[in-house]
Amino acid sequence: MKDDNDISSSLLLNYVIFSSVYLFSIALNLALVMAFCSHPLELGLYFFLPYFTWTKLVTRHETKEGARVNWFSEDFLLFAQMRKHLRLSFHRPSLPKALSSCQKDDQFIFAFFPHGTSCDYRILMDGMLKDIIPTIYHKTRTLAASVLFLIPVVREMALYTGCINASRDVAERILDKGYSIVVLPGGEAEQLRTVYQQERIYLKNRKGFIKLGLRKNIPIVPVYVFGVNDYYYTTDAGAGVRKWLQKKFGVCIPLIAGLWGSIFCPFPIPTTIVFGEPISFPKIVSGTSPTTEELNTAHDEFCKALRQLFDTHKQELGYGDRVLEIL
Repeated sequence: MKDDNDISSSLLLNYVIFSSVYLFSIALNLALVMAFCSHPLELGLYFFLPYFTWTKLVTRHETKEGARVNWFSEDFLLFAQMRKHLRLSFHRPSLPKALSSCQKDDQFIFAFFPHGTSCDYRILMDGMLKDIIPTIYHKTRTLAASVLFLIPVVREMALYTGCINASRDVAERILDKGYSIVVLPGGEAEQLRTVYQQERIYLKNRKGFIKLGLRKNIPIVPVYVFGVNDYYYTTDAGAGVRKWLQKKFGVCIPLIAGLWGSIFCPFPIPTTIVFGEPISFPKIVSGTSPTTEELNTAHDEFCKALRQLFDTHKQELGYGDRVLEIL
């Protein structure tokens, strides 16, 4: 059993690692902006023009099949330590047979909840998925906000861990090519509505992933991540203004405090990912797009399945006193 000094040293190491990952990106991009203000011609000509020409006009990985880097996603040393901090794991007994024994041509839409104030687990779990869905891992991509692909370093981290642009066109193209996708439907709206130690998700008005599953006739897998809503203390200070900024400009400003007050390092909360059974909906009869009734029926079925998944495992994983609230 570890003594107090070992625990403190481990927490300090994790605090530094989480903070460094975030601060490196912030510091680099601030330095680039400041340098551009001082030397716009030189930096524009020798950095921004080549970088954005290459990334947005030539490669455009985020609009295609992505650019996952296996060693980075699976074995990057800092990620390994961050996983230990969160004790990130998949609940293998809950893994449906349809996933554990799926064939290489099978497709799924994995809908993960909650997003939480920070979805660090998303980046960290990507390399772990290889052991969970080995036959389709290399053809599984995560939909991520378009803005992430405009920020140097953030863009690379997203691409290297299996992300592509979350636009509808990109999602449809990747599914048409036989890929599976991971989605976090709650997004920024859920980030701002996350309350510390409350199981609250934003789903009632999130039907795009359901429509996608219906249109492509692909099963949707409900996934719940226990522990995410305990990562940070939250506050509703300025909630109205922050929600307005998010809705109007897509700017998300969560006010949070994690380990030792950090906005970058979460509390060391065990994080357990639980899978539900894939939901196969009846084939739509209206051609290429579901009717309102078909969409609402499928959405209601997904909500019930997600709630059942949560209720089935909450006692075992230490959340027996909580109720899943769907906003």
